[in-house]
Amino acid sequence: MRRVPKQVGLLYVVLVGAFLAWWHASGHKLDSLGTVVSVFTALLALPAAVVAVLRSGKAGPAPTHLGDVADQLAQAVRQQWEAEARLRRLNDPFPLPVAWEAADADLVESWAQLKELAEDWPGQSPGADCEWAVSPGGLVGKGGELVEVFERVPTRRLVVLGEPGAGKTMLLIRLVLGLLEHRPPGGPVPVLFPLASWDPAQQDLYTWMADELAQDHPALRALAPADPPQAGTGTQARALLAQRLILPILDGLDELPQNMRARALHAINQALPARQPLVLSSRTAEYQGALTTPAGVTVLLNGAAGIRLLPLDPAKAAAYLERDAGGRDTKAAARWSRVTASLGTTAPVSQALSTPLGLFLARTIYNPRPDEQPSALPDPDELLNQARFPTRQDIDIHLFTAFIPAAYRPASDQPTAWSAQEAQHTLTFLARHLQNNLDGTPNLAWWQLPKAFPTYRRALAVGIAVLIVVGFPAGLTALLVSGIVSGFGVGLGVGLPCAVMAAFITVAARDRNPSSGIRWSWRGKSWLTFGLPFGLASGLYFGYAVGISSGSWFGLLTGLACGIPFALMGGLRSVHPDLSKAVGPGAVLGGDRRTLSAITLTVGILGALAFGLYDLAIGYSSPYWGQVSTNREVTLSLTFGLASGLTVGLMLGLARSVWMQFLVARTALAAAGRVPWRFMSFLADAHERRGVLRQAGAVYQFRHLDLQRHLAQHQP
Repeated sequence: MRRVPKQVGLLYVVLVGAFLAWWHASGHKLDSLGTVVSVFTALLALPAAVVAVLRSGKAGPAPTHLGDVADQLAQAVRQQWEAEARLRRLNDPFPLPVAWEAADADLVESWAQLKELAEDWPGQSPGADCEWAVSPGGLVGKGGELVEVFERVPTRRLVVLGEPGAGKTMLLIRLVLGLLEHRPPGGPVPVLFPLASWDPAQQDLYTWMADELAQDHPALRALAPADPPQAGTGTQARALLAQRLILPILDGLDELPQNMRARALHAINQALPARQPLVLSSRTAEYQGALTTPAGVTVLLNGAAGIRLLPLDPAKAAAYLERDAGGRDTKAAARWSRVTASLGTTAPVSQALSTPLGLFLARTIYNPRPDEQPSALPDPDELLNQARFPTRQDIDIHLFTAFIPAAYRPASDQPTAWSAQEAQHTLTFLARHLQNNLDGTPNLAWWQLPKAFPTYRRALAVGIAVLIVVGFPAGLTALLVSGIVSGFGVGLGVGLPCAVMAAFITVAARDRNPSSGIRWSWRGKSWLTFGLPFGLASGLYFGYAVGISSGSWFGLLTGLACGIPFALMGGLRSVHPDLSKAVGPGAVLGGDRRTLSAITLTVGILGALAFGLYDLAIGYSSPYWGQVSTNREVTLSLTFGLASGLTVGLMLGLARSVWMQFLVARTALAAAGRVPWRFMSFLADAHERRGVLRQAGAVYQFRHLDLQRHLAQHQP
C-alpha cells in the first residue's frame, strides 16, 4: 500500500482532537450503542476515505520532457509485446521462418520515385543513399530480417501484404520489438494500431490514434510537459503524434469495411506527411481493390514500397509439426507422415497448412500434450480425405470448428473451470456480439459488454440496480423505526429519483471509456483556493443573514462545515498510471472499479463530516446547546450525512465510471447462461492458457479475425 503523506496524518490528528474536545466540552458520554456508533464512525470514517482514495490508483513519475514520455512508452510497448509473443508461442517450438518478396510494381510507388522523394527532403544526410536498397529486389528477406528491410526503404514507408493467416500480425510484432532494440533514447516509438476499430468517416487518423494510445496507456491522457514548448497544452498522446515520436504500425486495412478502404488510404495520405515513417498491412486482394476509388481514381499509399509474404516452405512446415509433436522419431510425429508428404503439392491440405495460422490450428488439434496419448486424439490423416474436404475452405472450416474443443481438452497440467462446451458457447456469443452489436470490430472490450442489450434495457437494468442499492437500506431503516408503510415510502422516495438519475447517466455515458482511477493530491491548489473560501463565504453569509448576535459563531462553523468537504473534494485528481508499465484489460477494469468505490466512499464520508460540523454549528449558536445537541441528534446527523453522501457519491461515481454498467450486464448475461460468472477470469484463461484470444493493449481479440467470423456465422 502507498505510504500515507504526513499532511494527511496531521490533518487527521487535528480533526480527531477537535472532535474529542467538542465531545468532552459538550458533556457527552458513551452511554448508549448509538453514541458508540457515532464516535466510531467519526473516528474511522475519515481515514478509511483517505486510504481508499490513496489506494485508488498509482501514479507514475511525471516526465518533464516529451522525450522522457516517449522513453517510458517504449518500455511499456516492449513489455506488452514481449509478453504477447510468449503467450502466442511465436518461438515455440521455433520461430517459423516467414519469407517475402517485393510486392507487385502496380501496388506501390516506383523505386526511382522513392529515391527521388527521399533525396529531396530538407536535411537529408550525405551518404544516406548508401543504406538504401538498389532496387525492389533488395527487399527480399525472411524471419527476423524485417527491421533491416524496413531501413533499406528510402522513405521508410512499407506495405506488408499477404494471404489470410500468412503471419502479417506476427511479423509486425517482431518488427515492433526489433525497432525498439535499435531505438535511440528520445526517438520515435513503434506502436501497433489495429485498424479495424477506425471509422475514417467519423474520425481523422490523428484523433483515432490518440484515442487508441490513451486507451491502451491511460497515463498518456495527462497534459504534455511544457518542454519542448511546441508540444502545446494537449495530452501527451497528442503531443507525441504531433512531434512524430510515434511510428505508426497500421495493421489490417482489409479488416475495414470494403467501402471504407479507399477512403482510409486517402485519409492516411492526408494525415501523415511523406516524411513520416509508417508500416501498413493488408491482405493482398483487398489492398489491390482499395487502390481504386468508386470514381475510378487510383490511390496509392504515398511514398511506400511493399513486400508480399510467401507460403511457408514445406520442409520447414513439416519439421515444425513433427518437432511440436515431440520429435521426428516419436509416435506422435509419425502420425504426420502422410500429411507432410503432401505438403508442397496442390492438395487442399497443403494449401491449408502453408500458413502459420493453419499450422497453429493443426498442432493444437492433433498434437498431444505431455500427459496425453496420441491414440486418444483425432488422426491427422483425416485431412487427406478429399471427399470430405474437397477444397481448402472446407479444411479451414474444419480446423476452426475443431480448435475450441481442442484448446479446452481436459489436462492434468491445465485444469480449467470451463468445459469445452461452455467455452464454445461463450466464445460464440462473444463473436456474435462483436459482429452484430459492434459492427464487426475485433476489439473485445469489457466495457462494451453492456451493448449486448438495447440502450433502454441497459438504462432500466442499471436503474433497478441503483434502486435496490439505495432504496433498500433507506427503506429498511425506516421500517425498523416507523413500520412497514413508512419503510416502503422512504425506500421508494429515496431510491426512485436515484434510479431515474442513474438511468439517464447510463444513456449519456454509453460510449465512454473506463476511468483510470482517482487519488488525493496535495499538489493541486483548488482545495485551498476554491474549496475553503467558497465554503467559508457561504457559511458566513448565511450566518449573518440569521442575525448579527449569533451570526459570527454560526457563520464560522457553518462555513467550516461547507468549506472542509469542498476543500477535500477539490484535492481529488485523476490517476495517470505509470506509463512505463503495460496495462491490460484486468488492470483497466480494476482502475475503473476503484474510481466508483473511492468516489462513493469519499463523498459519503465528507457528507457525514459536513452534517456533523453543521450540527456542531447549530449547537454552539443555540442558547439551548445542551438540550439541542443530544447524542441521538448527533448520531442522526452523522448517519443522515453519511447516507446522503454515499448516495451522491454513487451518482458521481456512475458519471465517472463504467464498471457498474458492466457489472449489471455481466450479471444479466451470466444469469441467462450466455457468459460465465467469472467472466474476466474466463477471458484471461482464453488468452493466457488456451491461445484462443490475443491481447492488444486494453482489449482482447480473437486469435484471428477469420476465427471470430467463423464463430459468428456457424452454429456451435
